[in-house]
Order: sequence, then structure tokens, then C-alpha cells
Amino acid sequence: MQKPLNQRWVAINQRINNITQMESPLDFKLFQPKKELSTYIQGIWSAAVSPDSSGNVKRWLQGDACSGIIFNLGENIRLNDSQFSEKIILLPISMEAHSITLFPGAQLAGIRFHPGIGTGVFGAQNDKPMILTDCNQLQGLQSTIVRLEKAFGHQARIAVLYKWLKNRVDFSEVIPKSLLHSMSILKTAQKNRVSGSDIPLSQRQIERQFQQWVGMSPKRYQRILRVYKAINFLKHNPDTNLVTLALNNGFSDQAHMTREFNHIAKITPKRYSKRIVSR
Repeated sequence: MQKPLNQRWVAINQRINNITQMESPLDFKLFQPKKELSTYIQGIWSAAVSPDSSGNVKRWLQGDACSGIIFNLGENIRLNDSQFSEKIILLPISMEAHSITLFPGAQLAGIRFHPGIGTGVFGAQNDKPMILTDCNQLQGLQSTIVRLEKAFGHQARIAVLYKWLKNRVDFSEVIPKSLLHSMSILKTAQKNRVSGSDIPLSQRQIERQFQQWVGMSPKRYQRILRVYKAINFLKHNPDTNLVTLALNNGFSDQAHMTREFNHIAKITPKRYSKRIVSR
């Protein structure tokens, strides 16, 4: 027997409420450039937290050897244990995962640079989040802030940042091409588990360039690549055997892999795979 109309409406509204409660208060959009810009930019993103959110939103940012810039269009955000209200925040080279906390009503956008690129764009490395107060440091940055504040929605903000990167930032000589080539070879070697003997630099040269531009040794860079290669595999194969995963990705054993995950990604492989399964 069919339920009365008012009972059906109650049931429908309850299902809507249940779905709404399950949804994340964080609204996030990521754009990954193609072609030439993809050599330098990992992603352009926009994020917002509903003003009606019942609490703060905390997320972990990957320790992936990249750096970035955040355009804070709201009030405050928290990076690790420090709170920021400034408009432009340069993120340091990330050697291990760190947290970002967003408060209800937060509005922000940003750019994630591939390893070494942020150093070339901004002319220096920073070991902690840094406030960019001189908007004339990069041509067009002040007007970009104004456009971002006027932009409505994620797509519009991403378009503003994409145009700034394309029209105002010269990537032609941002870092040495030999370093870009060396990093590409190391990634391929890590992916295929082969020797990186085709690197066009001496050991001393590559050590110096990595420290100058990437902010770490090639060995540490390879450790980060190895962890995130394993993470990407777990993302698509969460039920995989962890001993096999460790051996297939160059770790000496499962315990070695767990230590590296804990240090770089701030999560164990077991917990990460459980998180993927529960989504």
C-alpha cells in the first residue's frame, strides 16, 4: 500500500538531510594544466568552506617536494600551528606532509608548482610559510588579487590564475633545463625501477643544483618519489598486499615502507588503504 503524500515527503526530506550531512563542508576544484604549462605547474585550485559549516575543515597537504602560493580571499587560515590573515602566502618546499585548517566561510585559491619552479619564480627558497607583502615583486600580482576577489566561483578564479601564469610569468629560463631533464630522468627511473645513469650532470653538479633549486638532495627527492608512487598505487589498489607493495617499490621491507610513509606522508600504508576503502 502506498504511503500518504505527506509521509512520502517526510521520507524524501530525511534522505536529502542524510545526503547533506554526508557531504564535505569543503568545496574544492582542481585544474591540472596540459601541454607546456604542465611542465611547471602541478595544479591550479580554488576552495571554499560553507559559512554554515558546524566546524573547521582540516586537510593534509602532500610532502611532495613541491611549493606553492595561496591567495587568501577570506579571513583566516591556519598552516600547521600558525594562523594567517594576509592575502598572499608563499608555501615552502614541502618535504613532508603538513596541515591546513580552514574556518567556516573561508575562500581561497592557489597554485602548486612542480619541484624547483617556485624557487625560480620567486627568486628564493623559504623554509616556512612566508607573507608576500610586496605585490610588485611579480608583475601583475596586485591586479590579480583584485580580479580574484571579484571572481565568482571556482572556474572564474582558476581562469584568473591561469591567465596570470600564461601572460605574466616567464617560465623559459625559470630553472636550468639540465635540472628539469635530470628530474624527469629520476622520475622515470623511479617509475620503472631502472638506473638513472642517463642524467646529463656529474654527481657534484646534480647535488649542487638540487640544493639550490629543489631545496634538498637528489637522494631525499627520490625517497619522496618512492613514497608517492606507492601512495598512488594504493589509491587505485587499496586491497593490495603491503609486503608486495613494499618490495615492488624499492623498500627493503614493509617496516621500512611504513617508516617512510610516517615520516613523509604522516600516515601509515595500512591506515591510508583503509581510508580509501571507506570512502
